[in-house]
Amino acid sequence: MSQLSGPEVKSSDSLMLDYVKALGIISVVIGHYPGDPFLFFKPYVYHMPLFFFLGGVLLNTRRSLLSHSANLIKKHLSYIVMVYLLLALIFAILHQLYPIAYTSLWRGNVLDSVLYPIEQSFHGGSYFFVGWFLFAYAIVSLLCFIVVNVLVKALSSPTQVQAAVLMVALLLGYAGMDYVADLYQASKLFYLNLLAQVLVGSSFFLLGYAGKHLIMKHSGFYSFIAAFVLIYLMSQYDVLEPLVIAWSKYQVSFVFQTLTALAGIVAVFSIAKIIAHYQHIPLLKHIGQQSKPIMSYHILAFVLLDIIFSWFGLWDLHNTKALNHYYSEFTWPIYIGLGVAIPMCLHAAYQHTKHKLPLLTPKA
Repeated sequence: MSQLSGPEVKSSDSLMLDYVKALGIISVVIGHYPGDPFLFFKPYVYHMPLFFFLGGVLLNTRRSLLSHSANLIKKHLSYIVMVYLLLALIFAILHQLYPIAYTSLWRGNVLDSVLYPIEQSFHGGSYFFVGWFLFAYAIVSLLCFIVVNVLVKALSSPTQVQAAVLMVALLLGYAGMDYVADLYQASKLFYLNLLAQVLVGSSFFLLGYAGKHLIMKHSGFYSFIAAFVLIYLMSQYDVLEPLVIAWSKYQVSFVFQTLTALAGIVAVFSIAKIIAHYQHIPLLKHIGQQSKPIMSYHILAFVLLDIIFSWFGLWDLHNTKALNHYYSEFTWPIYIGLGVAIPMCLHAAYQHTKHKLPLLTPKA
């Protein structure tokens, strides 16, 4: 069995990975709110590549293909459907009560309605536009699982497997950013956008798989300094650009986009490792463990805050959209803090209710 085949994570590293998830999901929330307090570590440079990279770090190839596929359907595809429909219902109700922007997700028939979110990268009037990531991630995880297993069986040593995975990762990233993305921008065919998403996501996923031992071992103070210097230099040469994977927009070449994303990833891992070494922060750990519901419901939290500020006459709800919310000099910490806290509270309430349901069901 290859040493690269399992997700064996030491207990001392588990806390670090929870912190990585926490810092990553906070970056996602920050990236989706107006205003950006960061001069260099801008969330859109690294936050989505970070979660694909994490998937590679945690990939478990000891499962069977059937088990891995069933897990993806349960944890991602069924979750996407449930949250998509739930948020559609919630925002349909909110639209009846308040003049927030809303587009019906019903396209006239079942097939068109099912294809609509995929064709629109989950942005077509939906406040669950992060669904594009979960959908692409499920495909990426399955594809990379197959790729890694094929390479493990075909090659004789872990070193060869690592080198081959790294090569495939770079080839997929180049094809996605510098070729397929251009085809999509020229044609606007949705399946080319999805293909570019999967190729770029697979690139970072496989980079995470190939580099997991390296980043777990060597991230820290000096790695953070190196990442900071690299990002600073990229900004000075005007090649520090966001990776808009959802819409396959890459303003600079594959090399620069990948280097800056990896620098951001290394910086996040390094900060997480330093914090984990010196202090245990239960709240930060809990945020990391709840990254999925935070990703799913933070836009809902923003809209609820918009509604509250509208009651005080500070915001016109006609202006509320998925990525447009009330902003002033004092609202940034409110929206970011509650954008994390409200989804966690909603999830806790759901879990509590789910736990209590058997008690409410009469015994036979």
